[in-house]
Amino acid sequence: MKAFTSHIFAIVAASAAVACSAGSNASSADDQAGPPPPPSDPSTGLIAAQTVIEPRPGTVIPPFEFSANDEALLDEIQRGCFNFFWDAVSEPSGMVVDRTSKPNLVSVAGVGFQLSALPIGVERGWVSMDRARERALTIVRTLENEPRNRKAGLFFHYIDGRTGALSDEGYEEVVSTIDSALLKAGLLTASVYFGGEVAEICDRLFAEADWTFFAAGPEEGPAFEGFISLGWRSAGGDDPTAAGDMLRAHWIDSGCEHRLVTLLGVCAPEAAHRLDAKLYYDLRRTLGVFEDVGPSVYLPYSGALFTAFFSHCWIPYHELGTDNPAAHTDRPRARVDWWENSRRLAEIHRRQAIANPMGLATPGEHAWGMTACDGEDGYLVLQLFPEPVMLLDGVVDRDFPPHGVRDVWHDGTIAPYGAGSAIMFLPEESVASLRYHRNMPGPDGEPLLWEDPADGGQGFFDSYRRNPDGSYWLAHDRVAIDQGPLMLAIENARTGLIWDLFSRHRFVEAGFERLGVERRPSVP
Repeated sequence: MKAFTSHIFAIVAASAAVACSAGSNASSADDQAGPPPPPSDPSTGLIAAQTVIEPRPGTVIPPFEFSANDEALLDEIQRGCFNFFWDAVSEPSGMVVDRTSKPNLVSVAGVGFQLSALPIGVERGWVSMDRARERALTIVRTLENEPRNRKAGLFFHYIDGRTGALSDEGYEEVVSTIDSALLKAGLLTASVYFGGEVAEICDRLFAEADWTFFAAGPEEGPAFEGFISLGWRSAGGDDPTAAGDMLRAHWIDSGCEHRLVTLLGVCAPEAAHRLDAKLYYDLRRTLGVFEDVGPSVYLPYSGALFTAFFSHCWIPYHELGTDNPAAHTDRPRARVDWWENSRRLAEIHRRQAIANPMGLATPGEHAWGMTACDGEDGYLVLQLFPEPVMLLDGVVDRDFPPHGVRDVWHDGTIAPYGAGSAIMFLPEESVASLRYHRNMPGPDGEPLLWEDPADGGQGFFDSYRRNPDGSYWLAHDRVAIDQGPLMLAIENARTGLIWDLFSRHRFVEAGFERLGVERRPSVP
């Protein structure tokens, strides 16, 4: 597979294909970890059906209160992100580019974040409602008017920003279920905020998605049947949607992408296109522990921090509370408050960076959040995991993977959006990281990672690494799927705006009802 600027496809290229072959969770052959040893006694494992992951009494949930100084910093950072989504676009569609070095290559995932960023820009006073609505309308018209950019209602990952057609810039032609899901989440958000023709087109584009088309059949085996493929690969030709094959890797675990894809499938308004709510609860909930943080569900195919916050950009898990899988599936599954689960995973990342067991020059108290980002030698997926534990009431493959995990630090490259997006879970620590990176001086004494949005700058560059000699490597690109979660996460932590817009869409309300969850809005 060719290189992708997509966090999940970076994982797919490295390891997720083994989801159908019970292979290693490594990001490369050198990182492979063998199977964990069987527990020597029951105290080394957990009974999934008796495990509950929920906030401890007194835990403060979002939206949070911030000091005036913190609010000013967050304003500045969001404004930089908004400048990117408003200015780094391909004309005439107005769709944000995948990255600043490729002026016409668009990732539909980035567009999902862009459509969600527009309401923030209006509410913060950076653009008028009329201009934002016009931009949203141009984008969704472009998407709808090119029928060959999607298959079964889900979109090719990369499209040409000038035309909305499939991009010819050399990337593999894949209809991506996760990148489409990120787009669809943005469509629902824009629908509620802008209404009118924008809502009409957004709702049509969401409703035409046939999620069942991507479901694995019995030939994939009992561990995978029914779960959604990561995508469909076109065979090419004049009509790229005419022939192709499904990717033989599936969303079988409970990472953020898995839950977002599956939840949106449950939200489908057409019964024939809809996923059964049971599938959401059938997703594996692999458990691990770390120090005194408590048990957490982790994704055994990636320990990158983005896998703990992508879906939280839209889904208000802190308002949905602790779920009850036993009401929907007979598979042993822990009961989980997914906001608390991600808070624990973020805390694991922070502590690991402080401990810095590899002795790397970059990670530390404020430089944490190992995730997917640009690296000096190409795209990196840095990964940290809790310690796996056996599920004493589970079955290998169906309930937990047959392999172990291994942390992947690479060269310690840090992307500010990692810890920054964790502001939804660890507000104080996240703000401290953002301030540290905002003010980090370069050799000339000026901010190294930052361009001032007051002068048209777009805030943070994507990533950096401190070298042992004190010099720095800096990624000069900005990437839509890194800028996007940072902007949305900060707004949710401050006001809950995107959570509220997404959750008020009638398709989402119906999906929540099918899942048996009830939203209880929190108060800032």
